[in-house]
Amino acid sequence: MNDLLERLQSCIESRFPAMAANLNPGAGEAAIDAFERAIGRPLPASVRALYRWHDGSAGAGGHYVLGLFFGLPFLSLDDALRHWKRDTDILDECTAEQLTAYAANYTCLPSGTIRQCAASRDWIPLADDGGGAYLGIDLDPDAAGSVGQVISFGCREFTRVQAGASLEPFLESLLGLYENGEYELVDEYDDGFSLASVGPYATHFLDYLRLKAEGAQ
Repeated sequence: MNDLLERLQSCIESRFPAMAANLNPGAGEAAIDAFERAIGRPLPASVRALYRWHDGSAGAGGHYVLGLFFGLPFLSLDDALRHWKRDTDILDECTAEQLTAYAANYTCLPSGTIRQCAASRDWIPLADDGGGAYLGIDLDPDAAGSVGQVISFGCREFTRVQAGASLEPFLESLLGLYENGEYELVDEYDDGFSLASVGPYATHFLDYLRLKAEGAQ
């Protein structure tokens, strides 16, 4: 995992220096332990290594800065906890009947990998899009999934996607997109830019993951 993170660091410093510069210093073991206590669940070793590498990204002061995950910003432990609490409020606010009705709106790809539920305390956000959609770690997968798989989720992600069986293969795929130049730069405000995938084309990373899972080229 550490070798993979070193390769990723070198790649983004070369290709996306603003992205690299916006990453926070790594978190200490005590901070990661405190996060685990707050969510009541242990993190996979790879996720702990990710946060020792960098504790998410810094706020951009109102300016757009390209996020680590193909544009989506890498959440610090503090921000991940805040989003985790907000996204799981529904579990305390709704009845079991309401949650069952909400869950019926969601499906996943590949089938059987992600539990069909409105929200879960076992989904740990790593990145968000600012609109209620997340990329994160699933600690309680469905029968065909794997503990620690990387998934998309959130109230408006009606098709959740298993983006990687664990964090390491997901990061390998992300690094491959960067190293192989499988992206286009899209002009944004404030003289910044975002990324669009090219195979299949999408201007939002979670849309790209869904299209890939559906078999688009």
